[in-house]
Amino acid sequence: MPEVSRRTRQPLVPDADGQVPHGIAPNDGHWVKLVGALIICMVVAAAITLAFRTSESVTGDRLREMENLALSLSEQTDRALKSLELVQRAVIENVSEQNITSQGELADAMGTMAVHRILRDRIEELPYVDAITIISETGKLMNFSRYWPIPVVNVSDRDYFKALSKPGGAEIFISIPVPNRGTGTMTIYLARRFTAPDGRFLGLVLGAMEQSYFETFFSAIDLGRDGAIALFRDDGAYLVGFPNLGPTGPGPISAGAVPLLGQPMREGEAAPGLLDDKSRLYSMRKLGSYPLTIVVSDSTQAVQARVLRQVIPILVFAGLICLAALASIILVQRHLLTQRRFAEAARHAARHDSLTGLPNRLNLMEHLRAALERKDEEPRLALLLLDLDYFKTVNDALGHVIGDRLLKAVAARVRETVPPGAIVARLGGDEFAILLRGVEETEAMDAARRLIAAIKTPFQLDHNRIVTGGSLGISIAPGDEAVDGAMTEGILLQQADLALYRAKAEGRGQVRVFQRDMERAALMRRDLELDLDTAWQERQFFLVYQPVCDTQTGRIAGFEALLRWRHPTRGIVTPASFVPAAESMGLILPLGAWMLEEACLAAMSWPGDIFVSVDLSPIQLRAEGLEAQVGAALAGSGLPARRLQLEVPERTLLEEGPAALGVLEGLRAQGVLVALDGFGMSYGAFARLLSLPVDRIKIAPELTRELQTDSRALPMLRALLSLGSSLPAAPIVEGVQHVSLRDLVRQEGFVLQQGDYCGAPLPLARASALARGETAATH
Repeated sequence: MPEVSRRTRQPLVPDADGQVPHGIAPNDGHWVKLVGALIICMVVAAAITLAFRTSESVTGDRLREMENLALSLSEQTDRALKSLELVQRAVIENVSEQNITSQGELADAMGTMAVHRILRDRIEELPYVDAITIISETGKLMNFSRYWPIPVVNVSDRDYFKALSKPGGAEIFISIPVPNRGTGTMTIYLARRFTAPDGRFLGLVLGAMEQSYFETFFSAIDLGRDGAIALFRDDGAYLVGFPNLGPTGPGPISAGAVPLLGQPMREGEAAPGLLDDKSRLYSMRKLGSYPLTIVVSDSTQAVQARVLRQVIPILVFAGLICLAALASIILVQRHLLTQRRFAEAARHAARHDSLTGLPNRLNLMEHLRAALERKDEEPRLALLLLDLDYFKTVNDALGHVIGDRLLKAVAARVRETVPPGAIVARLGGDEFAILLRGVEETEAMDAARRLIAAIKTPFQLDHNRIVTGGSLGISIAPGDEAVDGAMTEGILLQQADLALYRAKAEGRGQVRVFQRDMERAALMRRDLELDLDTAWQERQFFLVYQPVCDTQTGRIAGFEALLRWRHPTRGIVTPASFVPAAESMGLILPLGAWMLEEACLAAMSWPGDIFVSVDLSPIQLRAEGLEAQVGAALAGSGLPARRLQLEVPERTLLEEGPAALGVLEGLRAQGVLVALDGFGMSYGAFARLLSLPVDRIKIAPELTRELQTDSRALPMLRALLSLGSSLPAAPIVEGVQHVSLRDLVRQEGFVLQQGDYCGAPLPLARASALARGETAATH
C-alpha cells in the first residue's frame, strides 16, 4: 500500500470546461489551388521524363555489361578449344609423318604405352579436358589417355563419328553433351579426323570435356537472379550453360533463334519462347574459330527491377513533393479541425487508463475538483478507494497476461455494481477509485459492501477460477475542512487513502470511513519512520535470545534471535511496535540481513548442537537475493547450515504463493531448517502441511493459551504434536505455562519455548553462558 505522502502529487490542471473550440470554415483560396496544381503538374512531368531517361540508361548499362561478358567468355572458350586442338593436331601430324596407310600400321604406331603416356601428359595442363582418345576407322579405341590397357569400346554410333567418317566430311565436329561410357558424366566431345596419304578416312582424335567444368566456371559469374550464360552450336544445339536455359532443361534452341547464332555479335530482346519461357535481353558472340556462340542474357523482368530500384526513389520524391503541395492547399482549411481532433485524442489518452479504458488519476482529480466546486448543488459526495487482495499472488502464479485480464474483469464488475452516475477510475496497479455524488455516509457504506461482495465472487478466466477480494477506504465531503473552505481534491484522496490503509491493517475485506484519528496515526507513523531511519544510522538495534528447551534432557536446544530497539527516549522497543513501519519503508531488508549476520556470529560461540532461529519478513521473501544473503551470512560466520533455522509465519507462507515456496525450497537445499511459525491458526496450514517446504512447526502461543483453560486441551495438543512429528525436526510449543501441558510436551519428547518453563529472552552474554551450561535454565 503506498504511503500517504505519495498521494500529494498534484495533477496537471486543464481548462475549466475542458472544451476545445470548433474549426472555422475554409477560406476561398483559389490562387493557392492553382499554384499547387501547377507545381504538381511540373513535378509529375519532370518525374516522368527523368524516369524514362533512367530506364534507358539502366537498360543500356545492362546490355553493355552483357556485351563485355559475352566477348570475354567467347575469347576464353575459343582459347580453351584451340589448346585442345593443338594436342589433336600433334597426334595427327605424328600419324602423317609415319605415312600410315592401314589399320594395322595405325594400331602398331598409335596403340603403344608410349603414346598413352604422351596423351596423358599432354592433357595434364588442360584441366577442362577429361581425356584424349585415338579412334580407328571402325570406331574402335586405339589409345586412351585415361586407361591402360585400352578398354574394348566402339563409338561408331556417336554423332561425331558419323559426321566425320563420311567421305568429304568436315574436319572437326563438336558434339552435344552425352553420357561418357566410361564415367557416366555428361561430356562434350571435340573430334578431329585424320586420313591416309590418299585421302582415305583412317580415324579421328577425340577430346572429351566434362560439361560440369563449364557449368562451374559459368556459375562463378554473378549475373543476378535471372541472369544466364549458354553455349550453343550454330545449328541451335545447346551445349552448356548456367543456369540451364529452357523450361525443361538443356535442349535445342527455338527454331526462331537459330538465325541469330553464327553472327559475329548481336544483342537485343528475345520474346518468350525464343531462348526460354521468359522475355530476355541478350548479347551473343560467336567464337572466332569454331561454330559456337556464347549467349549472355538477363530477363527483362530483372532488368525492369533494376530500373525500378532507381526510378522508385524519383517517383517517391516526386510524390512527396506532390503530397506536400496538396497538403499546403488544404492546410489552411483543415488546420483548426486537425488541431481540435488531435487535442481531443490527446486529452482522452492522457485521462484514461490504457488497459481498462477507465478514467485515470488525472481524470479523477478533475472530476473531484468539479464536484467540490458544485458543492451547493450536490451537498455530499463520497470517494471510495478499492485495493484488491491477492493480486500479486495471481500475477506470480498465472503470469501478467492473466493479471491484466483480471484487472479488466474487475473494472467491468465494479462498473456493473456501482450506482448509475458513479465515476469509476483506475489509479494504478490493483487500486481503483469510485466517486459517488449526492450520497450520505450510510449509502456510501452500502455501496462499498456491495463492491466487496461482488469482488469476492470468483472470476473465470479461460480455465482459471480466480478468487480475490478487496479492501475499501471511504472519505466523505464536505468534512471538517468544509467549515473554512479548505477541502480540496488532494485532501479528499488523502483521507480515502488513510481509510484504506486502516482497512487493510485490520484485515482483508474490510471497509473503513475516514476518521480524524487516522490522520494523527499517519503523522505518528511518519515520525516513527524518521526515528527508525535515525536508529539504523546510529546502530540503536540489538538482539536478545529466547531459549528453546529440550523437555527430555532439560538442556538448551537452541535460541530464537529477537530484535530490539534501544530508543533514546522510549527505552527498549519491541518489534511489534516498529516492524510494520520498517517493512513499509523498506528498512526491513538491510535490517533482516544484519539480523542474519549477527545471529550466525553469536551461534558460533555456543556448543555445536545448539541452533539459532531467525524470523523472516514477507518483504524478505518477496525480495531478490534472500538465498544468497543467507549463504553469505553462513559463510561469513562459519556456522553450519544445519544450525540455522529460519521462521516463516503461517499466514505469510499461505498468502505469498508459489514464489515464496520456491525461495524456501532453495533455502532448504542449502541445508537450512525452515520452521512454520504460528501453526494452528489457519485451516489452510492443516490441509497443506505435508506439501509445504518446512522442517518443523511452532505451535502458536495463542492456541496454547486457549488449550490451557480448556478441559480438552491435552488431547488436542497431543493431536497437533502428532501431526508435527511427521516432519524432519521436532515441533516447538510456545507459551506453555500449565503443568499438565508441560508434562505432555516433555512426555512426547518435543521442545518448549517461552512461558514459565524456558525463561525470558537473554542478552548474548547470558545466552552464551546458558548454552555452555554455566547457568541453569528454568524448566
